[in-house]
Amino acid sequence: MTNDDAPASEPQAALVRLIGETLRRHGDDALHGGANLDAAARAWLDAGFADPEEVDDWLAARCFDPRHAQTLDAAGVTPEQAALRTRAGRAPYEETVAYKLAHGDLTLEEARRIITSDFWNS
Repeated sequence: MTNDDAPASEPQAALVRLIGETLRRHGDDALHGGANLDAAARAWLDAGFADPEEVDDWLAARCFDPRHAQTLDAAGVTPEQAALRTRAGRAPYEETVAYKLAHGDLTLEEARRIITSDFWNS
């Protein structure tokens, strides 16, 4: 039987703290939905991101929701690729692929095309 109210193990508590510090550096946008630092850090851990540097890379790509980072990661998209800026999609503003995907202004298929095009044209 597990106790959901049990304190986190020391290594996990350290990861929550380190990811929380990473989130803090990225400001309010990184606290998706107004979550507190611990809850936001745990959401990244729950999504499979246990490396604060990798979380920092996704946040730098303006991917503030770990669920969207998880979707992009599962599709083989790196944070570097997700950071590509584009005007493509449903709304003509310029933003990163990750940000536009997270806001529903770009589909995963459109994101893949942009990334592939950038690769072949660079």
